[in-house]
Amino acid sequence: MLVPGGRSGGEGAGGGEAGIPAEFGPYLAALRQRIQEALDYPVAARRRGVGGTVQLEVELLPTGKVGSVVVRSSSSHAILDQTARDTVSQLRPVPFPPGVPPRPLKVRLPIVFELK
Repeated sequence: MLVPGGRSGGEGAGGGEAGIPAEFGPYLAALRQRIQEALDYPVAARRRGVGGTVQLEVELLPTGKVGSVVVRSSSSHAILDQTARDTVSQLRPVPFPPGVPPRPLKVRLPIVFELK
């Protein structure tokens, strides 16, 4: 299960944080939702009761395509780090909404793997 990790990378309603204007907030919230829906908890990690948080830095291209995905802080479990990185890398592009200037963005996203 992915648990949204709160605000990161300028996603707050106030905007401006990390150079990302507030109008990108809804787009980034939708990105987090898409990640949550696409993420599969690795079976091997689930069997071993492994969990943790992976901090990713994600580059979004002006087309809405995911560019680079870098692990900035490991979960301490390679399988979780790789699953988070692969899931985000494989997302289909979603263009920025009308009225939001297409530009490259870099955002930090916490991906939390938690057994419930």
